[in-house]
Amino acid sequence: MAASGSQSLARSPGVSAASHADEPDRLATGWVAAGPALITLVVTLYRIGAPSFTRDEGATLLAVHRSFPQMIRMLGNVDVVHTEYYALIWAVSRLAGSGELAARAPSAVAMAVAAGGVTLLGQRLVSGRAGLAAGLLFAAFPSVSFYAEVAREYALVTALATIASYLLVRALQAGTPPQGAAQPAGPRPRDEGTGPQAIGGFQGGRSPGPAGPRDEGTGPQAIGGFQGGRPPGPARPAPWLAGYAAALALLGLGNILSLLLIAAHAVTVAVWHRSYRGPGRPFVLRWLASVAVAIVVASPVALIASGQARQVEWIKPPGLVAIITMAGLIGPLPMFFIVVAVVAIALATSLVSGRTRLRADWPAGLWGLAVPWLFLPPALLFTVSVIHVVHPLYVFRYIAFCIPAAALLAGTAMAALARAAVGWAVAVAALIVIVVAGLGAQGSERGPAGHGYDIRVADQAVVSRARPGDALMNVRYWPLSRGGGVERGMEGEYPYGLARLHDISQAEGPVPSGSLGGTFTRTSVERQRLAPVTRLWVASWSKAPAVLPQRLGFTVAYTLHAKGVWLRLYTRPHAAGSGTGQPAG
Repeated sequence: MAASGSQSLARSPGVSAASHADEPDRLATGWVAAGPALITLVVTLYRIGAPSFTRDEGATLLAVHRSFPQMIRMLGNVDVVHTEYYALIWAVSRLAGSGELAARAPSAVAMAVAAGGVTLLGQRLVSGRAGLAAGLLFAAFPSVSFYAEVAREYALVTALATIASYLLVRALQAGTPPQGAAQPAGPRPRDEGTGPQAIGGFQGGRSPGPAGPRDEGTGPQAIGGFQGGRPPGPARPAPWLAGYAAALALLGLGNILSLLLIAAHAVTVAVWHRSYRGPGRPFVLRWLASVAVAIVVASPVALIASGQARQVEWIKPPGLVAIITMAGLIGPLPMFFIVVAVVAIALATSLVSGRTRLRADWPAGLWGLAVPWLFLPPALLFTVSVIHVVHPLYVFRYIAFCIPAAALLAGTAMAALARAAVGWAVAVAALIVIVVAGLGAQGSERGPAGHGYDIRVADQAVVSRARPGDALMNVRYWPLSRGGGVERGMEGEYPYGLARLHDISQAEGPVPSGSLGGTFTRTSVERQRLAPVTRLWVASWSKAPAVLPQRLGFTVAYTLHAKGVWLRLYTRPHAAGSGTGQPAG
């Protein structure tokens, strides 16, 4: 995708803009977008297999470790919201297995796609320089690495949200009629580098000429008036809206809550109409039709999911802590504050340089997309969770698809700083500081327990200490026991330890029961199975270890508290003739 815009990479205010009007924005190309995508892929693949599988990843593995018809049957009972992702990983596991690398690689690829999309959005809305900075920052965010190294759908949803946003921008650009927008009122001095032929103002487009039906591109000469470093696309918005509808539908099938992006896009369309005086009512109706198509496609999943609401009963109403943790969309708090400071400084620099410079550095199209994308979905999910319109649904990972918006704003700030005479040095220094601030989180995420659980070490402990005849007891842990038996999945992540023990607490296995991890047996049956056991492994997700009643004659022989996991080995010298085998906890 070659660029034919008309902006230079960096010009001081004293350089005549007109003299450089025909120079293209060499950073506003699809090839440049491939750079951040490749960097993101390399970063996220680094030690991707080091962290242990988590409880949620265990649910993924339990779902795909069965035939496709068996998985579809399970989805009728539990986890239907993950259907699209489970289908993808089911296919991947048949081709590459279900180890850490194979199960997580699709997430890494998805985040790489998102990085490329962020870069393209920055090119379209601001400049090639802003797009490149946004893509590089996206690769540096620890939050990106975290979700890229998890075998769940959050990276896929992030990529789809980015693709949908890009297609919407392309549709808006194509749908803004040449006569439907005017340049901002008032004189635009060319000696500031921000006029219609200005090169330093991050305004791409083509050299001045008569307006034609395809002049609705991204440069200042485009009649639509929107700024960016990429050339115009097709004049008809229909192809872009068709792709947008498809991306939205896949987004909803990936995670139904991610369709909150539609509310943000509604603001984007409104801002575009107000700032650029287009597109008109026909476009809005077509956009609404695209949204309706996506909702209709995703509605069966939503309807079935409403009958599986027990799975989210563990979610509590969010509070102040939930608001603070939104900083995690970028990274740890120090990194977050550095990024906020960079954006604030860049805004202040543009503001003191005048209104025209502010408009050039921070185009309305950028604000109209990135700000509602970043804030509106979390705000809506937070609000409905607090006021109990429905059962609380706010969980941080459900808003991971907002990460690209933060990268867009931060990348635009970098580009604004780089416009000044010493701006490049300042922008590069800021980028280095941000990367360094995130290195600690990047490293800790790649530790054995970097994702909050260390199930692998528990499984390895069983391998090294288990003997023939050892039994396993999974402890019921409310509220997970009411959500489909995922708590029973501790032995589903790895095949060589816990999975080989005889589970006396299981009634039906995952496949026969149509559940994720199987069902719990009755206490009386568990008591009978426990009677001949002399060595019992007790596994739980609870905050404290499970304790067996003393009357059973067991003593603790080994305890392991790995992050997120308790594992105890109980032994007794001989089998009991009777007793109750129900652990406390």
